[in-house]
Amino acid sequence: MAGSERVGRRIMVAVDESEESMYALQWAVDNLVNKKEHEQIIIMHAEAPAVSKLALAGHAAASAGHHVLDIAGRSENLTTQRVFSLARDICEKSNVSVETKVMTGETQYAICEAANELKVDILVVGTHGHGALKRAVVGSVSDYCTRHCKCPVLVIKKPHH
Repeated sequence: MAGSERVGRRIMVAVDESEESMYALQWAVDNLVNKKEHEQIIIMHAEAPAVSKLALAGHAAASAGHHVLDIAGRSENLTTQRVFSLARDICEKSNVSVETKVMTGETQYAICEAANELKVDILVVGTHGHGALKRAVVGSVSDYCTRHCKCPVLVIKKPHH
């Protein structure tokens, strides 16, 4: 069993296309990862279900059926590939071991599900720094994660210069 034990922490960073999430990833790589302990970063991205994009597109898209669902799914997959490419570049520049995880669903639920499922030691999320009104209307992914994940959650705010 000694060979199957993991060494070091598993640090999951939730990423999307935003500068804030990539900043959080860079911060985690620079400040949390101890390479001597063989710690690893798990970069996680939540894909929106194609059906939810169809609902947003309205009745015209709904009447187009499966073709529109296929296009929405391919578009989401391309976004995920682009996000992972950026994230891998950040990790590779610092010689940090990286694993990827894709979940489908609403972002906050998908992040918590992945963190709990993978039994990560810490979750890192970026924050967009929206004001109180916008947070009240659309909610805050980072706030949801701090309340519902079983592991510690570190919220990283990109400084405004």
